[in-house]
Amino acid sequence: MFAGIQTQFLRWDEEMELTIGRLFNIGIMPLVDGPFERGKCGYKLVQYMAAGLPVVASPVGVNRQMVIPGENGYLAATSQEWLGAFRKLAGDTELRLKMGQSGRQRAEQMYNLQGTAPRLLDLLSGVRKS
Repeated sequence: MFAGIQTQFLRWDEEMELTIGRLFNIGIMPLVDGPFERGKCGYKLVQYMAAGLPVVASPVGVNRQMVIPGENGYLAATSQEWLGAFRKLAGDTELRLKMGQSGRQRAEQMYNLQGTAPRLLDLLSGVRKS
């Protein structure tokens, strides 16, 4: 499919979700910049980060808040930016591990139940008092 790049398409399901950290080296989320894509929630990025993977994503919608360039991955809008990010990550195991750990910490802080439930309760309590 991609000249010079070995690819394998895998069907996404719950079992796949449990193994992404072992199967992948980099989590990717390419998107076109359209109204539908701007409304996506970034769930795939959360899964990649929770699995300890560095990410490369299009700078579309919530991806801009989730990806901290150079810390937990890269944002890429052009083919050159995508290739540059892949080259940096593919050639540096230590960088992949460091960014993956940073992404994992971000996922734990921002997107897990223990972190979000208290914030949700505070929000709902504020609405009830209004």
